[in-house]
Amino acid sequence: MEIRIGLAGYGSWGKRHYESWKGVHRARVVGIYDPKYTGKGSYRSLSQLCSDVDALDIVVPADKLAGVARAGIEAGRDILVEKPFAVNAAEAKALEEQLKRNDHPLVMVGFIERFNPVFRKLKFITEFLERPSSIFCQRSGTPTLIAQHTGVLKDLAIHDVDLLRWLLGEPTDVGVHSRREFHFGELELTFGQVSALLISDCLGPKIRRWVITYEDKTVYAQFHEDRWRLYTDGAEIKVSWRMPLQEELSYFAECVRNRQKPVPSIEDAVRALEIIEEA
Repeated sequence: MEIRIGLAGYGSWGKRHYESWKGVHRARVVGIYDPKYTGKGSYRSLSQLCSDVDALDIVVPADKLAGVARAGIEAGRDILVEKPFAVNAAEAKALEEQLKRNDHPLVMVGFIERFNPVFRKLKFITEFLERPSSIFCQRSGTPTLIAQHTGVLKDLAIHDVDLLRWLLGEPTDVGVHSRREFHFGELELTFGQVSALLISDCLGPKIRRWVITYEDKTVYAQFHEDRWRLYTDGAEIKVSWRMPLQEELSYFAECVRNRQKPVPSIEDAVRALEIIEEA
């Protein structure tokens, strides 16, 4: 069965989604809805696109995500929605309630780092080998419209909030320091005996790194030369690299094909937003 995909949004990240779908087995983008796009396969309305597809891939600006997702759910289409899914937890909860009233559509949220081979390796280490004593996370980048719409924590740090929940469960304590005028945020989370410090800013240049401290060693991950890499004691830990976006889209297509509830779910998006707002 070939999955017919509709792409809502054709900005820089939407174009990456479009190219990545070409490598997904038995899935095909049949149309694109974006008011600024008038090329091949363009649709004049979102409703027309929904009527011709099995699933909707939503890659629009952050303040439009929830509205497009709502339209997709009302049309009964399975949807993949980019993070942060909504600009606040209340908006996300409203969509969660809408979904409960219509249990046909499958909804997945694009927390892409869960499909990153490096973080999957860290999950294995954390679950089966050893829990760390502390984790430091940093995401820095250039100013973005998303940060202006949601704040830098919901733009960048939300990835790390989701990853920490995935690795360690629910936090027992949260705290925050944020300066919107500098697009800077510092979030402290506690997971039992494990403390985590998250720093995000849109001051540039691009930095992505995790530093995981154990009693007898330090493991760190960083984004370098277009991919994440994992190290311990100065030596690189070999990880078989696969493009996370390709893995994410392939997984979503399989969930649609097999009618399997995907994760990260709408509940994961609600909880990540709640944690940031609670802090």
